[in-house]
Amino acid sequence: MAFGISQIIGLATLPHILFGLAALLVLGNIIIRMTNREKLNFAYNTVVMILLVALLGWMLYSNSTATAFGVISINPFSLFFMAIMTFGLLLVTQIAYSYAPRFDDFSIMASFSLMGIYLVASSLSLVTVFIGLELLTIPTVFMILLSRKSLEAATKLFIMGSIGIAILSFAIVVFYGGTNSISLHQAGQQTDILILAVVLFIAALGFEASIFPFNVLIPDVYEGSPAYATAMLGGINKKVGFAALIQIMMLLFVSYGSAFMIIAILSVLTMFYGNLVAIMQRNVKRMLAYSSISQAGYIMIGIATASAAGITAALFQIFSHMILFIGLLAIVAWLESRNRTEIDDLIGLKDENRLAAFAMALFMLSLIGLPFTTGFIGKFLLFVSAINAGLLWLAIIGIINSIISIYYYARPILAAYATKEDAQKIGLGRGIWVVVVLCILIVFVFGIFPQPLIHVIGNAGSYLSGTA
Repeated sequence: MAFGISQIIGLATLPHILFGLAALLVLGNIIIRMTNREKLNFAYNTVVMILLVALLGWMLYSNSTATAFGVISINPFSLFFMAIMTFGLLLVTQIAYSYAPRFDDFSIMASFSLMGIYLVASSLSLVTVFIGLELLTIPTVFMILLSRKSLEAATKLFIMGSIGIAILSFAIVVFYGGTNSISLHQAGQQTDILILAVVLFIAALGFEASIFPFNVLIPDVYEGSPAYATAMLGGINKKVGFAALIQIMMLLFVSYGSAFMIIAILSVLTMFYGNLVAIMQRNVKRMLAYSSISQAGYIMIGIATASAAGITAALFQIFSHMILFIGLLAIVAWLESRNRTEIDDLIGLKDENRLAAFAMALFMLSLIGLPFTTGFIGKFLLFVSAINAGLLWLAIIGIINSIISIYYYARPILAAYATKEDAQKIGLGRGIWVVVVLCILIVFVFGIFPQPLIHVIGNAGSYLSGTA
């Protein structure tokens, strides 16, 4: 008989332990930074984040719940999101250790970002969501600035973040005016002021999650940032934006049918915008930027259903895209270090490194929806949830967009498997190899045996929808 962690250490201590470890990560990075020992810094970050992932996984298995400080909630949704984001940040850390100019500076900013992630995922208050998003966004701007060539990208991200946070502040004020509360709870009867609030929330978090038309500068930021920072943005930051959006929509406005119709319409626009513009791109990171925009549109299909099944599908797709995007950016970082940034630069990749070529092809095919991969499972769950919610038209549009995406995903694959004369073998490096292999394993394992993950995510979806 398995004993839950809550039986061993007590429910009341769970949030304190989690946030204590996260704070210890910040403090340790600051202290180690003074010694200028990057290997120690890397080892420390790796060990603490592995401990956090293990602890969060144990708590998920034990189905633990708890609250703390009146603004923090440990529940199936927050635990799942904190677990996958911590694992994602662990992968990004491996990439950054290989290519960041100052890894010790990166690690300090990453640890602050992790604290922001935890605040957003476990929030019981709109103010905590606000603080968490700020703790995530500002350090990411400085991550980009570690590369002196990325000033423009950092400035554009700062501008987008500032606009998003300003609108979010206004949305919180409007919501408070209509409900006299800033807690994440059902808003109740629809009023004009609350309808305005929900529109403002969608707009504000649209900047955070790369939803059309609030994502106009995202491709410039992705292209202009070093690859490890792009991995952070597309793999972590944008997913946390969705964590905030899902919680606000499901906990505050689940009875507002018009709000979810707005989500559905924006989903269609986001999918078409991302996929159609991606076709015209020649730069790999810019193409992946538009690809991630289209993936945001798919995720919104699940949110638009306002159902437990839809939220479960959206969360699975969030996890899948995080793994696929970080895996791709690990390869892009390796190529970028050799000044290879265009799709044409991928020609002959299979002759230089078979693992890199295979991984790139696998990740892109999974983004299309290749069977027996996580990408297929995610899209299947999304489309089925839309059909069951009476949104057949939205599922059909999603399928059409998946077909459109085949064109631009195929070009890098064909280039990688084209023959190149005088190609020489090139090693990936230990850190990139580890990230790529882990991502490959996850894509296949949860693509072939998705049920354990779907069960865990289903608990999170049921919790938010009130059907747990």
